[in-house]
Amino acid sequence: MKSLFIPKFFQVAAVALICSSNVFAQKAATEASDTSKKETNTPPKKDNYRASNPIVCDLIHTKLEVSFDWANAQLKGKATINLKPHFYPTRMCYLNARGMDIKSVKLFQLSTTEVKDMVNGKPGKKTVEKLVDAASTFKYENDSIKIDLGREFKWNENFQVQIEYIAKPNELKEGGSNAISSDKGLYFINNKATNPYKMPQIWTQGETQSNSAWFPTIDSPSQKMTQEIFITAPDKMITLSNGIMVATKKNADATHTDHWKLDLPHSPYLAMMGVGEFKKFTDEPWKGKEISYYVEASYYEHAKAIFGNTKEMIDFFSTKLGVDYAWPKYAQIVVRDYVSGAMENTSATLHGDFAVYATTREIIDGNKGEDIISHELFHQWFGDLVTTESWSNLPLNESFATYGEYLWSEYKFGRDAADQHHAQSRAGYMASNKQVNLIRYNYENREDMFDGFSYNKGGQVLHMLRKAVGDDAFFASLKKYLENRKFKTAEIHDLRLAFEEVTGKDMNWFFNQWFLAKGHPVIEVTNNFNSADNMVELTIEQKQNFKNVPLYELPMEIDIYENGKVTRHHINVTEAKQTFKFKTSGKPQLVNFDAERQLLAELTYKKSLEEYVFQYKNAPLYSDRVEALKELNKEISKNDAAYQTIKWAAENDKFHRVRQASIGFLNTVAKDKEADLKSLMVKIFQMDKKTTTRAEALEFLNTNYASDPELNALNEKALMEASYAIVAEGLDYYVKKDPKLALTKAKPFENEPGKAILYTLSSLYGNHGAESDIVFFHSNMKNFGGFELITFMSNYIKIAKRSEGYSSALTAARDFEAIAQEGGRFTKSGAIKGLKDLLAVWTKKETDFKAKVDAAKKENKDIVQLEKDLKTITETKEIIAGLLKGVS
Repeated sequence: MKSLFIPKFFQVAAVALICSSNVFAQKAATEASDTSKKETNTPPKKDNYRASNPIVCDLIHTKLEVSFDWANAQLKGKATINLKPHFYPTRMCYLNARGMDIKSVKLFQLSTTEVKDMVNGKPGKKTVEKLVDAASTFKYENDSIKIDLGREFKWNENFQVQIEYIAKPNELKEGGSNAISSDKGLYFINNKATNPYKMPQIWTQGETQSNSAWFPTIDSPSQKMTQEIFITAPDKMITLSNGIMVATKKNADATHTDHWKLDLPHSPYLAMMGVGEFKKFTDEPWKGKEISYYVEASYYEHAKAIFGNTKEMIDFFSTKLGVDYAWPKYAQIVVRDYVSGAMENTSATLHGDFAVYATTREIIDGNKGEDIISHELFHQWFGDLVTTESWSNLPLNESFATYGEYLWSEYKFGRDAADQHHAQSRAGYMASNKQVNLIRYNYENREDMFDGFSYNKGGQVLHMLRKAVGDDAFFASLKKYLENRKFKTAEIHDLRLAFEEVTGKDMNWFFNQWFLAKGHPVIEVTNNFNSADNMVELTIEQKQNFKNVPLYELPMEIDIYENGKVTRHHINVTEAKQTFKFKTSGKPQLVNFDAERQLLAELTYKKSLEEYVFQYKNAPLYSDRVEALKELNKEISKNDAAYQTIKWAAENDKFHRVRQASIGFLNTVAKDKEADLKSLMVKIFQMDKKTTTRAEALEFLNTNYASDPELNALNEKALMEASYAIVAEGLDYYVKKDPKLALTKAKPFENEPGKAILYTLSSLYGNHGAESDIVFFHSNMKNFGGFELITFMSNYIKIAKRSEGYSSALTAARDFEAIAQEGGRFTKSGAIKGLKDLLAVWTKKETDFKAKVDAAKKENKDIVQLEKDLKTITETKEIIAGLLKGVS
């Protein structure tokens, strides 16, 4: 997904490898010695070791013939599977098949029947394949088909089984995790077309082991198979699967059958289907291989803007890795109610709509899908071409895909952009409150592997590996790894051995401390200048808890700035506390520790304010500059040099993210520097090339100079901009100044298709809108799905609760009911909350109105109209209650 990884040696070996560093091993030995003195005989706690799945039989080829019962959310299938014993002879075959009705199981056996035929020009005996019904020789229990093959097969003998079945994914006991919220494998979305806002569709999600919910297989990443799928679908729908469509046949019942075929082996969890009224956008091919995007009709005109870098990505990754994209085509499909972010199905990546859908106008402010598109594409090498042998080694898939994001960003947008993304990913890892190995053989649940370690930390570790061996060796080693293991599976030591083969160096030190141990270094750096000898004395101390975390070997670069030049020194930290000395001509202006900014560590290194000013102005990297600005921001109110440096950065830094961060820092001194900063922000708003930086400047102005009459003209101009980010800031200005005026200003944007601006309007109408604005929400439900819908719906609930008219309330209630019927887990929960809130509002209305009627009766007033109104209120309440009951 955003993907996976596994090693298969035993636990003791893993511990031994982790402890191979001399210092760490010595410490472990000492602790062991101390323990032995206690004469304890307590048995060790048994670890929950997750071995690789044993391979009894190998999948060779899977042929599926499927059609769909849309009304009942079922798949009718026939699977013809070719297998062979892996090594040891066997007469039993076990297939995973979750929650299915198994109609029949047959197997192909060879019989030597004499037939009248010519063999080499002469009459003779011919061996013929005969389909033998094996109904009496299989058992289906515990989601497994156990087939007695009738005789023992050897490793070089193939056999074939054929299974007819019904898959019923909606009847499965549903599981899932934070990363993948459901595991039922096959998804019928709005299959009864009860939700007018959502296109009916079918899609699959195989990772980790969910494809066995829609076809019988050996559902393990350690398997590889070729495949073909015959998909029968209504004529108005198109289909997508792995490989290429080799044929299509029109049927007499207004359906067609598409034949998809993949002749290259991949793992079963990577098999996929997509079915629906998608529109296919075909882009320019790459080396004759089709590139295409399957989207809803309303996004067809935006498909090129969303996915248009795909061809360049394929070319870049192929060139960088020295291994061409292997699969016969590359398609990307966008679906509704997806249970994760995206999935790297072989040659056919699937994206959740919320992750990539954007209009061409929205993309002016940046393509939110760029990272995930590059992530899933890099998986086509790391995850699909070479697949983790088991889920313990998931980083072999996901760490690489995460680093693929860095590589693409570095190439396409520059190192600053890549380093900013890298820093954000690092922060995600550092925010975790657990410590586990990257390669984990003792997870509780395989879904636990999809976390900030397999993704974020793994990407950081690969970057350090690149810096440790150098670019040429790094990419040559990746090429060797891919070539050695292509169309096969791998574990962590396959990667290490590839690096050792290329570099000629033992790489256990790196893999043991980063892949096979937990934690990261905690480093304190002290810089002392010895003026008598003109010597920089740099002391580096590792202060992590060595009980749980190893002592690290840390190769890195130190840059020393003096007299207008910079000198780079390579050092290798190998001890808990180590001092390095560097001869200089005088006191340096800056000693830049870890000059490549590649270490994954908690770092304490105190520098003076003057050094941070110098660092910002002279050190080249994004992290150099941001670190300096963050430190200077602490003194921005007290020190003019700090203020002037940040002010300069806000206007002039080469990277827009740094400019935006600097604008944010300046908020703390806006009142003291009112005139100075106002003119600066106006200039940035008018002149900066990045729309998001201009929006940041406008927000600064609107926050700090709200009463300035000149801002009216700026915000009027903002509403005319193409950038939604800038328009949103303009509208926000009017919301704070005059909500009624803001509502008027918002009206021209109600028919915009871009979700970014519709979010802004939903917040405005949700908080300040009139009952008539219910129409806006009702009309725009179709534009939102997944997690985005939750936010939109929360604003819808606000205005619905304020509405007095029963018609408006029922419009909202029926919209919530439609979402609850067909939404995912989280959107359904939000919709049910909306219905409950509405029911509470109208229940209170009923109670209050009954009191009003009773009071009128006591006063002998005419109650005819009051009773009619009460009846309407009660009927509205009961309708809402019925809708709620139907989805609860």
